[in-house]
Amino acid sequence: MKEKTKENEQNSSRRRGIGKIAGQGMKKDTAATLLFKTNNENFAELFNHALRCEPPLSAEELQDEDVKETARIRITRGDGSVSLVQYRDVVKSVKSGRSFAVFGIEHQSEIDYAMPFRVLELDFVNYARQMQVIQDRHDTEWRNGKGQRHIPEGLTAGEYLGRFLKTDRLSRCVTLVLYWGKEPWDGPVKLSDLFADDVDSAHTLQLEIRLLDVCRMTDEEICGYTGELRTIFGFRKYADDKEKLENFINANREYFTNVSETAVNALAELTHSSELMKIRTQEYTTQEGGIDVCKGIQGMIRDGKLEGIREGKAEARKEIAISLSAMGMSDGKIAEATGVSTAIVQEWLSGKA
Repeated sequence: MKEKTKENEQNSSRRRGIGKIAGQGMKKDTAATLLFKTNNENFAELFNHALRCEPPLSAEELQDEDVKETARIRITRGDGSVSLVQYRDVVKSVKSGRSFAVFGIEHQSEIDYAMPFRVLELDFVNYARQMQVIQDRHDTEWRNGKGQRHIPEGLTAGEYLGRFLKTDRLSRCVTLVLYWGKEPWDGPVKLSDLFADDVDSAHTLQLEIRLLDVCRMTDEEICGYTGELRTIFGFRKYADDKEKLENFINANREYFTNVSETAVNALAELTHSSELMKIRTQEYTTQEGGIDVCKGIQGMIRDGKLEGIREGKAEARKEIAISLSAMGMSDGKIAEATGVSTAIVQEWLSGKA
């Protein structure tokens, strides 16, 4: 009898798992996720620039939504219903007048070659949940005091059977894929890219994902951001080119003198930079509670802690210094010309460095 019970439990468990799309367990928020989950200004600016939202999103209007979305669908086997679960990285909603919309962000550090399908999953579960809420509401409204359902006056047979009125509407759902990887995105951007044939037929479902490839953004695009996203995107783009990174920081110094701890954590996570974590000290903390990244990086250069930040540049300066010395220029003038201290010039010329 116990074996039979165990078999029934296993069968029941299998039935519950049928059709489950994703979300087997709640994932922990990454530092990059917290950039947008805890900061509505960042969230609104991202969508307003990346997607040119009209009307523009307002940080004050954004409301947090549950990242876990669940919807039930009916099937013709088992117990007759299945729960579909999806977890979004970040999701917020906005209500402007009579218009309501849901906006979600999916972070990618690697290229996902099934991304259009994943976006379809996410949006489908959201729409299925909305549909479920509308149908359940009508099901309740159309029952009398005894719980018996009746057809309200003026309802068509199609509206009654589908439990969806001609005037019912779903809220718009927008998903943005934020790709932080070093390599250019060469994955599919349309659902049709996943089909076995390469015919882009008009009678097939058309779905093109909205994707922002951070490391391929132009400086003009990055500098269009007026908040800390300029800091994040610029640092991430040039993280592997120390000279260009230094130039970008110098050109946007005001954006690096008071960087939030969340942003520094995100950059350390995205670039795998242990150096960034080392400047989270009282020495570089600003009065506003942020971190002076400019001062921190300069301090690490001075202390020799920022490995490789000027290796290529230093070698070129050394060669220039040797050439200028051969022309009879003084150590002080060489130091001025190469932008280093006289002591370093003397080390170069003596062959110690």
